[in-house]
Amino acid sequence: MKIPGGFEALFRQLTPLLLLGVLVVVVAEPWLPGSAWVRERFGDQALLRVCVAALVCYVLMLWGEALRLHTILTGVLQAFRQFRDSQGGGGNAANPARNAEAKREAARLLIAALRSDDASIRQSSRQNLARLAGEDHGDDPAAWQRWFEQQSPRGD
Repeated sequence: MKIPGGFEALFRQLTPLLLLGVLVVVVAEPWLPGSAWVRERFGDQALLRVCVAALVCYVLMLWGEALRLHTILTGVLQAFRQFRDSQGGGGNAANPARNAEAKREAARLLIAALRSDDASIRQSSRQNLARLAGEDHGDDPAAWQRWFEQQSPRGD
C-alpha cells in the first residue's frame, strides 16, 4: 500500500507534538480542566491509560514505518547487488532481462529517495542514480522521473 508523501511529512512533524501532549497530560493531569470529571466517570488512572494507549499506537505506527523502510532498502540493495553482478561478469550476466529489471527497480527506488527530507539521502541517491544512468539529471526528482519513463521497459 502506497502512503502519500504528505502523510509521512505530517507524521514526522506531529511526532514531537504528540509526545509533548502526552507529557503535559501525564504531568499536569491534576490541574487540567475536567480531570475531576474524568476521574469520577472513568477512574483515577483513566488519563494515564489513554496516554499509554496513545503511545502504544504510536509505537506500532513507528514499527510499521520501520518495516516499510526496511523493505524499500532491502529492495534497493538487492537491485544494486544484481546490477553490480551483471556489470562485473557475475552469475546474472547471462540473463540481461533480469539485469535490466534490477536496474529499473534500483532507479525507481532511488528516484523515490530523492524526495527524502534528509539531504544526505538525497545526495547519495543522486550519486547512485548518476552512476546507474551514466548521466546526471540534478536534484529534481521530476527530471529523473522523466528520464526513467523514457527508458525502455527492457532496459538499455
